[in-house]
Amino acid sequence: MADSPAGRIETDRDGDVVVVTIVNEARANSLDDPMLKALAEALDPEALGDARAVVLTGAGDRNFSGGVDLQARDGDALTDAVRNGERLLGRAAAAVEGCPVPVVCALNGSAFGGALEIAMAADWRIASRGARFGMPPARLGWVYAAEGIRRFVDACGAANTRELFLTGRPVDAERARQMGMVNRVVDRLELGDLAFADAMEIGKNGPIAVAG
Repeated sequence: MADSPAGRIETDRDGDVVVVTIVNEARANSLDDPMLKALAEALDPEALGDARAVVLTGAGDRNFSGGVDLQARDGDALTDAVRNGERLLGRAAAAVEGCPVPVVCALNGSAFGGALEIAMAADWRIASRGARFGMPPARLGWVYAAEGIRRFVDACGAANTRELFLTGRPVDAERARQMGMVNRVVDRLELGDLAFADAMEIGKNGPIAVAG
């Protein structure tokens, strides 16, 4: 477990599966700088040991994560915070994408901005019915990193990615499924069990084949 003043990243192991949870419910599970660092560290090969799969999720039943927490800074402080947040976000998303074992993302609630990019870096996503997803950078006047956009294009295609980024309009879980952002939409009470079952199924397969 790694703590920051606002929240923490919890890791728990059950058999061959490591469950990584974003915990910061008071701030919609937003990710501050220490939490982004901790998330990347939780997916390091040494931290995972001989685990066979990872489930990535958020605490509670309302939010997977509201995105990068900029702590209401303004002026030059906001600019610096955005740049540092982008760097740490990129590192966290790369850790998810490059994780040595498959990552199943259980979207227990809404995800916005950088948190949605982190989810898109997972191998696949299962969403709770009623969750909402959005990429608001254009509404904030920010140019989003090309590597982050690439993750959406890979899953959703160019046209759906343009719709998501250029409008900044949130979509519900079912629309996200149609766009290719999520694989399945399930009832909230089923989400955790189904994501864990997927991870356990991975763990039963040949590790060399899965890695290949």
